[in-house]
Amino acid sequence: MAYIMTLIISFLLLAAAITLSLITGSVELSLHDAVNAFIAFDPSDNGHIIIREVRAPRAAAAAIAGAAFAVAGGVTQAVTRNPLAEPGIIGLNAGALFFLTIAFIFMPGLPFTYLILISFAGALFSALIVLTVSFFGRARMSPLKLILAGVAVTLFFGSLSTAFQLYFNIGQDIAFWFAGAIQTIGWAHLSVIIPWFLFGIAVSLLLSPVLTAISFDEQTAVSLGVSVNKTRLSALIAVVMLAGLGVSIIGAAAFIGLIVPHMARFLSGGDYRRILPLSGVLGAVLTVCSDLAARTLAAPVELPAGALIALIGVPFFLYLARRVVRYEV
Repeated sequence: MAYIMTLIISFLLLAAAITLSLITGSVELSLHDAVNAFIAFDPSDNGHIIIREVRAPRAAAAAIAGAAFAVAGGVTQAVTRNPLAEPGIIGLNAGALFFLTIAFIFMPGLPFTYLILISFAGALFSALIVLTVSFFGRARMSPLKLILAGVAVTLFFGSLSTAFQLYFNIGQDIAFWFAGAIQTIGWAHLSVIIPWFLFGIAVSLLLSPVLTAISFDEQTAVSLGVSVNKTRLSALIAVVMLAGLGVSIIGAAAFIGLIVPHMARFLSGGDYRRILPLSGVLGAVLTVCSDLAARTLAAPVELPAGALIALIGVPFFLYLARRVVRYEV
C-alpha cells in the first residue's frame, strides 16, 4: 500500500512539473491557457502556439529522457551488481558523441530527427562492441568484464571525438548539443522517439523479476532457473534503447541513471518490479524540473539542463563512493 501511495504521489509531482513547465518561461501564461491550448486550440493565439508547439513537446521529451535514463540506470546497476553504475559505463555516451561528431563534420545541416537516429546508432554501436568483448571468454559476460570493456570503449571513442572536434573546429556545436539542448524538439521528433522508448521500457519491466535475483546473487538466480547470460544480454539491449534515446534528447545527463534508482530503492525496497517503475516516474520529474530551471534561472539566457543535473549528480556520486567500501563481482 505504501508503494502504491509513493507511486501516486510521484505521478502527481510529474503532472505538476509538466504543468509548471507549460506555463512558465519568458512568456508567462496561465493554467487556463494551458488547458485551452489542447481542448480549444486557437491558431491565432500566440500563447496557445507556445504551449502546444514549443513547451509541450519539450516537456514530453524531457520526461521521456529522464524516465529512459533512470530505468536504464536501474537495469545497469542490477546486471553489473554495482551501485555506482549508470548507462555511460557501457560506453553509450561516448559512442553517441563520436557518431554525432562524424555527422556534424561530413553531414552538416542534417534535420534534428536524423541527428537523433545517428546519436542512437552511435550508442548502439558502442554497446555492441562492449557486449562482443565481454561475452566471449571463460568468464562469459561478468560484471567486471562489462565495466572494463565499457571504460575502454569510452576512452577510445572519447579520444577520437576530441581529436576530430579540434581538427575540424566543431567543438562548440557538439558541446552545445551534449550539454542538454532540447529547444528544437517537436512532435515529429517525438513520433520517432516514443516507439523505441516504449519498447525499451517494456523489455525492462518484463525482466524486472529476474533482475532482482541477479542483483543479489548470481548462484541463487541460476538455482531458480534464470539464464544469467541471456538475461544480461536482454537487459543490456533495453539499456541501449533507453540510454541511447536519452542521450539523443538531452545529451550526456548520465547522472540521472545513477541518482534516481537509488532514490527509488530507498522508497520501495530491493524488488526491481517496484524499483524500475518508480525510477521511471522520478527520473521524469527530475529532468522536467531541471529543464524548467535551465529555462528560467538565468532568463533570457538558457542554461544546459545536463549541467544542472550534474551539479546534483557529482556530490551524490561522491557520497555513494564513500559508502561503497567493496564491490564483489
